[in-house]
Amino acid sequence: MEAEDLQEELTCPICLDFFNDPVSIECGHNFCRRCLRRSWTPGDGLFLCPECRQPSSPAALRPNWALARLTEKTRRRRQGPVPPGLCGRHWEPLRLFCEDDQRPVCLVCRESQEHQDHAMAPVDEAFESYREKLLMTQCSLTAKMKKAMHLQDMEVKNATEWKDKMKNQKLRFSAEFTKLHDFLAEEEQLFLQKLSREEEETKKKRTENTLRLHQIITSLKKLILEVEEKSQSSILELLQNPKDLLTRYELLLSMGVCMERSENQDVNYSLEVLEVKTLCHIPLMKEMLKRFEALSFSAVAVSAAEDTGHPQLVFSQEGRYVKNGAPVNSRPLLSTAWNYFTGWRTSQQSTHFVERFQHLPCVLGKNVFTSGKHYWEVENRDTREIAVGVCQEDIMGIVDNAEMSPHLGIWAVCWSSAGYWPLTGSPVGPAKLEPALHRVGIFLDYGAGDISFYNAVDGVHLHTFSCSFVSCLRPFFWLSPLASLVIPPVTGGK
Repeated sequence: MEAEDLQEELTCPICLDFFNDPVSIECGHNFCRRCLRRSWTPGDGLFLCPECRQPSSPAALRPNWALARLTEKTRRRRQGPVPPGLCGRHWEPLRLFCEDDQRPVCLVCRESQEHQDHAMAPVDEAFESYREKLLMTQCSLTAKMKKAMHLQDMEVKNATEWKDKMKNQKLRFSAEFTKLHDFLAEEEQLFLQKLSREEEETKKKRTENTLRLHQIITSLKKLILEVEEKSQSSILELLQNPKDLLTRYELLLSMGVCMERSENQDVNYSLEVLEVKTLCHIPLMKEMLKRFEALSFSAVAVSAAEDTGHPQLVFSQEGRYVKNGAPVNSRPLLSTAWNYFTGWRTSQQSTHFVERFQHLPCVLGKNVFTSGKHYWEVENRDTREIAVGVCQEDIMGIVDNAEMSPHLGIWAVCWSSAGYWPLTGSPVGPAKLEPALHRVGIFLDYGAGDISFYNAVDGVHLHTFSCSFVSCLRPFFWLSPLASLVIPPVTGGK
């Protein structure tokens, strides 16, 4: 018997595979026991043979041991390598292609239950169809690969150019800042030299003044002794050339000693308050301050709290405009108040907390600062004196201008057309600026304990108070009679 005929005899007509537990029925046909049971209807007494349609009884099933042994021997013989082009299960030529399982099958596989509903195509047609599709896919992938490789080359080129640009930019930045450092170092040396010259000139002037005062004092002492001795002498001795002493007194007048015709005696000597005249005007300082402000400080919208203001103050623009409506002669100005410049102080008044200023033309800002870095500006609308800064909340009971100082909890700078000066509690004269100070910028660094003042127009540093703040702070404003100020709104540049 040939191999194909033998395989056909050992194949179940139902599953088209080798017999598995073959049984014989009354008509003599053989089937797999499991395939036969699946083919009849449960509960019926008889069933029809799947091949010849003759009735048979389930009790007539007989195991076909000879067929089972022969099937097993044939299956074992075919467990070796499958020849090319043959089905691994049926050893039949692979003539069809299953579209559902995507693999070649034989004609027996097509008839099996596994592939009954699957779409089939001849192997040659499937080969040509899929070969054409794969070639088209290969062309598309090749084009995409060329595009991707071109993009990769462009990316590498761009990265190389970017690295060169970044390197050049770093070198440019380094060179520019080196120039800036050199320029600032030169400016520093120039300002220090200028300051040293001013220091030498001031020392020379002080030495001359000291020598002059020493000469005046020595001459006065000598003349006093002679006058005292002459006045206590006898009549004849006193009248011995008394005009000589008077002549020498007249001579002292030319040296700066003046004896007024009154009970008071003054020395005609002008005591000059020594000030540092050299100021640090660095180009672009304003721009650097603005940049520093934008990076480090929070520009705040400050406005006056009208409920804390003195009754003579007038408010508008939602508290950003303040004016003192009092007559000019109602209060002495800070710069002209004698007790301020001479250092004279009244007795300390009680500064218990009150709701608003009753004695001085002051007002607090609405803002309350307990931490952080803050910046705002104040503009003087005329040439009259105003003072701005920060203060503690419990200072509204002050009654004298001279009390406005850090000792009481006020850190402020006063300015007018005559100049500016910090309210330090010590005698100090105004420092003159050209052009006149118009707008002041206030930097508050609560954590560092610094409150600094700058000319908001050109960035010149005016003064810095340093202390440890232990309570909340609020903006502070003082206005002389008829003076007015404006708090500019916060702009986008801040």
